[in-house]
Amino acid sequence: MAKAYVLLKVIPGYERNIVQALKDISEIEEIDELYVEWDMSSKVSVEKREDLEALLSEKMRKIGGVTLTSTMIVAEYKY
Repeated sequence: MAKAYVLLKVIPGYERNIVQALKDISEIEEIDELYVEWDMSSKVSVEKREDLEALLSEKMRKIGGVTLTSTMIVAEYKY
């Protein structure tokens, strides 16, 4: 299992539509709207790291109103 946090910049006024579209993506576990440089944050979980590319390029970045994403992959350290 691979986990990541994806930050999104969006066009003002598109927030509600984007949240609805993100809710339809099964790999997304959590969505938050932010009041900082980035407009939204989402927590995602996929089977393999390689699946992140498909999630980002084929689903998240194609949502109308999303202008930029930044992905932070969670480290898989074993303690």
